[in-house]
Amino acid sequence: AGRSSRLGQPKALVDVNGQPLIQRLLSRLHQLNDVEVTIVTNTDLLADLMLLCPSTHVVLNPDPEKGRTGSVQCGLSSVLERKGRLPRKVLLVPVDRPGWSVQIVRHLLQMETSSCPVWNKRGGHPLLIVGEDINAVYLAKGDVPLSSLVHRKTMPVDFPWLHLNIDTKEDLGELLTASKEDWF
Repeated sequence: AGRSSRLGQPKALVDVNGQPLIQRLLSRLHQLNDVEVTIVTNTDLLADLMLLCPSTHVVLNPDPEKGRTGSVQCGLSSVLERKGRLPRKVLLVPVDRPGWSVQIVRHLLQMETSSCPVWNKRGGHPLLIVGEDINAVYLAKGDVPLSSLVHRKTMPVDFPWLHLNIDTKEDLGELLTASKEDWF
């Protein structure tokens, strides 16, 4: 739900071969069965994302500068309002970390503990948050780092794109290269 200041444009709206990045990510997530997606965003993108993603819950984080934990809490609150309970599992998929495959996510969703994929000894995304870790995130102060709240296990993967990170204009070339891969 940040402001994408280093990139100079909203990450969710980055053009990937004629389609906004957020729609490309949603297309992959919708290949999974029984996955409900909630997008958390800032005020600047709220209307755009609601129009681009009409079948997805789009939630406002009124104070994204406080950090990622606050954004996750906004999403959890939205689920709690709609379902009357917190979910058992949450998959955190940052829009600026699109280097994952549907196969990786399927494997993650089978895990019974909080987990993240690891390639080349470095953790990546998406991050699966499970059980008591969800409660810890929901009840924490919004500026507490997720890394201190989520006790995750690692899931080794052989996936060189795992650390793809869209933060600067220089990263866009790598994104376009990745977008030509079958998994994207």
